Amino acid sequence: MSHAMVAGRFAEVRALAQGWWLFLLRGVVGILFGLVALLLPGIGLALILGFLAAFLTIDGVSSITQAVRGGAGRSRTWLWVDGIASLAATVALLLLPAVSAVLLVVMVGAWSLVVGVMRLVLAFRSGSIMLGLLGALAVLVGAWMIVSPGLGLLALIWVVAAQAIIAGALFLALGWRLRRVAHDPHGPEVQPGG
Repeated sequence: MSHAMVAGRFAEVRALAQGWWLFLLRGVVGILFGLVALLLPGIGLALILGFLAAFLTIDGVSSITQAVRGGAGRSRTWLWVDGIASLAATVALLLLPAVSAVLLVVMVGAWSLVVGVMRLVLAFRSGSIMLGLLGALAVLVGAWMIVSPGLGLLALIWVVAAQAIIAGALFLALGWRLRRVAHDPHGPEVQPGG
């Protein structure tokens, strides 16, 4: 690697390090969310559904805004359909959270089944035992989530909680590392705009 490439990468890391505290904040929030979801799954589910409702609302409003602002001659029908469907899903999520939670588990289960079958087909074609095991596991988990959505929901919350805790710990580690870079007196200064 050339000296210029190393210097360029360090400058990028140094620029990223200026916001080291944001990585620490994301890490703390991730770990706290994960612990709440793990220890109090009901609150964890409410938070997951709340985030999903917020995302669907933003998505729906954005699509409708694009449909309203669309240029002459462009078909905006699909933007309207997209936006209205997202907002309708938000309303359903907020008015029927228990049904929404079960549907979420069933959708994840169906996704797992499809992925598992595809992996099994690929495993059969390639002769890969490991891919076959992964496919079989995905099929079993997907079928279990569809047949038993209540337990599947709890498992889904635990998976989200574990992922949030692990990601939070990684963000904390990255934040501390970037903090050291930001406070390194021997590193080059970051030039504005570059």
